[in-house]
Amino acid sequence: MLCNDEMRKGILSRLHGYRFEHTLGCERAAKFLAGRYGGDAEKCAFAAVLHDMTKQLSKEEQLNLCEKYGIIPCNVEKNEPKMLHGKTAAALALDEYGAPQDVADAIACHTTGKAKMTLLDKILYLADYIEDTRDFPGVEKARELAEQDIDRALLYCFDQTLIELIGRGKLIHSDTIAAYNDLVGQGVCWRDA
Repeated sequence: MLCNDEMRKGILSRLHGYRFEHTLGCERAAKFLAGRYGGDAEKCAFAAVLHDMTKQLSKEEQLNLCEKYGIIPCNVEKNEPKMLHGKTAAALALDEYGAPQDVADAIACHTTGKAKMTLLDKILYLADYIEDTRDFPGVEKARELAEQDIDRALLYCFDQTLIELIGRGKLIHSDTIAAYNDLVGQGVCWRDA
């Protein structure tokens, strides 16, 4: 067993308010997607419970964890330190909770995506995006696509994320561009033909 009830309660105790509810929603979505696409439901649920455990930390706390675990933030992460929570949560998942490497890898890329995502990476990224407490323009389309094809759903999510970031004049992480390009390069298209 990767995560017993006591460990799960300990992880969830780090979260408050919306972040707590979001994490439970992400766990439900991860289990659903694992069942739908043949993923390891236990690993997907464990990754979902762990994925945002450092999200509520301050910039200083994030940077302290980076220093402790040898994480070197890129320029985008230095400008948007909240993006570091995937990498810092992954480091804590390994160190404090004994998470398998593939679970930590999925946690590390759940905010940005990356090229050559594994099924676990895809499930966690998508679960984080579509979980049932999310309410923003386009989430229903993402949920619809998630029922049909995980890669089409992911591409839609990356597409919407890029549009939103460009619209707000924000920096774009190179891993997000790589994830988008990887799917498009494979011939994935979310738009109806």
